[in-house]
Amino acid sequence: MFGYLTSRPWIPLVLGFALVLGVGVITTLTVAASQTYNREVRRALVTLGAADSVTLSILEMNSAQRGYILNRDEAFRKRFIQARSDLDRDLRALKSEYAVLDLPEGLEEEVEIAVNDRLSAFNEINRMLTADDVAGAGRYSAEARLFTDNVRDALRKVKQVAYNRLYASQRAATAAGDRAYLLIIAGLVMACLLILGSIVLLVRRSGELEKANEEVRQLAETLEHRVEERTADLAEANEEIQRFAYIVSHDLRSPLVNIMGFTAELEDAQRTMADYATAEDSAVPPDVREAIVTDMPEAMGFIRAATGRMDRLIKAILQISREGRRTLTRDTIDLRALFEGIADSLSGQTDAAGATITVGDLPEVEGDRTALEQVFGNLLDNAVKYLRPGVPGEIKVTGEQRGKRVVIRVEDNGRGIAAHDRRRVFELFRRSGEQDRPGEGIGLAHVQALVRRLGGQIHVESELGEGSCFTVTLPLTMATRN
Repeated sequence: MFGYLTSRPWIPLVLGFALVLGVGVITTLTVAASQTYNREVRRALVTLGAADSVTLSILEMNSAQRGYILNRDEAFRKRFIQARSDLDRDLRALKSEYAVLDLPEGLEEEVEIAVNDRLSAFNEINRMLTADDVAGAGRYSAEARLFTDNVRDALRKVKQVAYNRLYASQRAATAAGDRAYLLIIAGLVMACLLILGSIVLLVRRSGELEKANEEVRQLAETLEHRVEERTADLAEANEEIQRFAYIVSHDLRSPLVNIMGFTAELEDAQRTMADYATAEDSAVPPDVREAIVTDMPEAMGFIRAATGRMDRLIKAILQISREGRRTLTRDTIDLRALFEGIADSLSGQTDAAGATITVGDLPEVEGDRTALEQVFGNLLDNAVKYLRPGVPGEIKVTGEQRGKRVVIRVEDNGRGIAAHDRRRVFELFRRSGEQDRPGEGIGLAHVQALVRRLGGQIHVESELGEGSCFTVTLPLTMATRN
């Protein structure tokens, strides 16, 4: 058999080509499936945006109508008409996504009924205003909040379906990518083995040895050149993504600042109206007074909370984008001194929580100081933030050098992480456990991105109710690439 192959060294090459071709076909199909999942992700995001737009349009109609009830300013009526037009557009956009969402039976009808009920209430209030029944319109407007809540509940169910589809599509896309990666690696390994076998056979043919070696060298040079080209393309694409995230986040802040500014003006106006409505000689009807003193602050409080959270998210995205664009530097860093500095900066939090941070002997490394401070500062801050109530917090930092790498562990006796949440804690905008601490689910995702940029890895071991141990593995001389 070996002699047969020696006389025909092209057989392993043909087998290798067929294998690479088969892997290419399977990879193409996998990539196509991944693109389908990505389209589903985009459709789910469109649905979420449409549902939020419907909610905002109804809230805008409600705000404009109540403003008209209070001062009969025609500007509020125009705002109401514009918001009504926007609502029709947003409803069409939302309904166009129903077909791909596979909504539970009756949910589409529930949304339709809730929206129609709210629109009927708007129409009834307009009828009262036309009949100069301002007091009745004000009372009915306050009572109609129930219809707005019904719309919110129905749309929240639609958004939950969209979220479920979004997460399912993301998981499927990730699985498809993993399969493609494994197929490519396996195909390349087997192809390399077959090519190696062919080379071994060609060695036995002394007359063709030099020619075969030259072909192999040329192939290696071509492959290296292609790898460099692909690497440059990926770096450029990554830069474009980061620049896009920065531009979008920056542009989102302008309308958000306007909303926050006008909300402050509305609060000032509400306080002025409240002083007038609560004066002893005030002739303001009780229901209007109730709306001014109670309903308006509550509504503006909701606006403040929502805009505040959006502002924090945009700032976090901007920070991640800036960090991704920042050029890493390389300095000699004493990790123990770095951790002790971070611990000192957290002394106020640790004293308030009754916790202690113990830093063991750690090696020196060469890397970007700012990136390391952000990585380990976030881990220590989380360890202090998520301690168990009533249990003295013990946070230990240990590490050692293993060959050309260093392993750092940040261990605590805090709340711990449930098994099903351990992988998801590194996902962007995902949080685990009780949501009783401030945060947007960005910190650990940012930490993982920084660790990867430095050429390292991070993983967590944790038991719910017992604590967590985050392990960071880094090269002694860290990368400075983007």
